Amino acid sequence: MRFLYFLERYRYMDILQQAASVWKELSEYRYEFTYGYKKTLHQINLTFSSEDFPHLAGFQYLKDITLSNYNSSRIIDRILEGKISFAKIQKGIQYTKLVEPRLHALIHLKDTLDNEFKLYSYFPQMYPFSTRITADYLIASHIDFSSFVFLIKDSNSGDTKCDFVCCSIFEQGQRNYELNQRPYTLLKKSRIHIPTNTTAVLINKLS
Repeated sequence: MRFLYFLERYRYMDILQQAASVWKELSEYRYEFTYGYKKTLHQINLTFSSEDFPHLAGFQYLKDITLSNYNSSRIIDRILEGKISFAKIQKGIQYTKLVEPRLHALIHLKDTLDNEFKLYSYFPQMYPFSTRITADYLIASHIDFSSFVFLIKDSNSGDTKCDFVCCSIFEQGQRNYELNQRPYTLLKKSRIHIPTNTTAVLINKLS
């Protein structure tokens, strides 16, 4: 059913526009995750800013092409208006390896967050491989395909310890980022629609 939903919704969009559309929708929401560790409840408030989209989509790897109408705060609208084209993005030398896996994961991000996933603390020093990703948490999804979402404390939120943003997202490749990470049991998950201040409780094992 989810696959048919995506087909219908994005029938006339390329994958760049699909990813931008999902991120634009997510920017109206905040997710609240609650997990328990050492008899203490911990909360993650996850929000989505349009300015984060270029990095998550892998635009930093497109140094060999010039993007006109590029503005990080307006980039999603530029993509949806066709002013930043998928055809241009595809010309990047590293598109297939480093951009496309991120776009595919972004397309499924809301579905990932709304459904079952695994939550981990992120300890890159525990990997048998090296990575430059800096994050606090890792979300691993295995719904329609395997993908990873990395979360990091939002430096713009002052001293609020539970405010986080996405810092990296991509399809699983040869590396397994779940390896040797500390798993947490998700006790509550809520999705808040910010404009209307309405809450949908997706999981609640606390009541």
